[in-house]
Amino acid sequence: MKGVVGLFLKDDLARKILYILYGVQHRGQESCGISVAGDKSLRSWTGSGLVSKVFDEKYSSFNHPDDYLVIGCVSGENVSNGISPVVVENDRFKIALTLDGFLCDGDSVSHDKKFAEVLSQNLKDDAVKAFIETMKSLSNSYFSLVAAIYDKEKKYSSLLVARDFRGIRPLFMARDEERVYIASESAAIEVLEGMGEVFHEKRDVTPGTIIIIDKNGFQEILIQEPKPSTCVFEWVYFARPDSVIEGVPVHLARKKLGRALVQTYNLKEKYLIGENIKEDFAVIPVPDSGRSVTTGVADALNKPADEGIIKNAYLGRTYIIDDPNFRKTASDLKHNVIRSTVKGKIVAICDDSIVRGTVSESVAKSLRQAGATHVDFLVSYAPIFYPCFSDPFDKPLAAKPFKGNDVKKVGELVAKNLPSIDEIYYNTPENVLEAIGLDNKVCIYCSTGKNPFND
Repeated sequence: MKGVVGLFLKDDLARKILYILYGVQHRGQESCGISVAGDKSLRSWTGSGLVSKVFDEKYSSFNHPDDYLVIGCVSGENVSNGISPVVVENDRFKIALTLDGFLCDGDSVSHDKKFAEVLSQNLKDDAVKAFIETMKSLSNSYFSLVAAIYDKEKKYSSLLVARDFRGIRPLFMARDEERVYIASESAAIEVLEGMGEVFHEKRDVTPGTIIIIDKNGFQEILIQEPKPSTCVFEWVYFARPDSVIEGVPVHLARKKLGRALVQTYNLKEKYLIGENIKEDFAVIPVPDSGRSVTTGVADALNKPADEGIIKNAYLGRTYIIDDPNFRKTASDLKHNVIRSTVKGKIVAICDDSIVRGTVSESVAKSLRQAGATHVDFLVSYAPIFYPCFSDPFDKPLAAKPFKGNDVKKVGELVAKNLPSIDEIYYNTPENVLEAIGLDNKVCIYCSTGKNPFND
């Protein structure tokens, strides 16, 4: 997964790109990069690690008065395949691009490089046309993309933004008459409003479109008819709770998922004594994405939520670690229990999803060791039966998209191996769709097997 950003503005370019990159840092911590362009050149800087590490000493080196656009990204992908943005160049153009998504047959190289390879084959004397041709040729791929285009002949640059017609990965835009901001999530841009920025338009980039911003203005072109199918994990886990994805506030959707669990399983009755919730009962989150879910559960139970698990924020995402023994150790190190919250109590712990079950097992064990008398897991998402876009027999589909939940085999999924554990309460796919409220415009393949690439 990546966070991608793009800015078109004259003043304070260097500072603003860092502010917005900080806002999408949660989408990738392995590497980051920036490309800056204007009337004289296009230059790039990349490095391994967090934004604050990579650009701490380079802050002023990409701040030039002739520049007026910049793109950037944070990435969680393996840096051995290279660090984005990647550059495509011919006699007429120099282009830097970065994308969040999947390109078919891009496994051996980064998906950015795969897009760059196809683009370079189409790139002649019209850069926008080359992007359109590339976009149409990649119908079995998905991406949210930003690119900086430097025209060597005309001596000016353009910011290009594209989103595939399925819109699986999010992309948000805000602009006024002179400035355009692009980011994977709205929160990264909206934080600037608290710092005095004012925008006359804020919205998601329409799937299937290309946007070109240059000195001549703003142009949006519909390339393919939209068939939206945004990944459900944006609301369940990926996105910041203060973001709004496709018009749906992430925090609100997660709260609704929590309420749905209480209603579906009649949990209020389970935890009641007479008309009151049991005194020896605690409802707590698995931080951080479990917090909004816990708020919804607590509201429905009329019981204040508490903090019972503290997360070490510096260990990263443990569920994507391949080695099972190291994954378990990392998970144990990542979470510590507040014993005074759970000792002698029935604990309902709320989490966003269960994939491999490593974190869930580790947390449940720690809670019991800390004195919890019983542990229930309330899971905001439905059971996960399929690795992202892989069929039940683990044979890749023709589209073979990037495995968004980072699980490569059906056998790794706890819902497949342990389908009926009394202490685990999953939401239903119907509850999930109702909480988000976008009907069939959300991809929940990993739970239902309904593949948007077959529509």
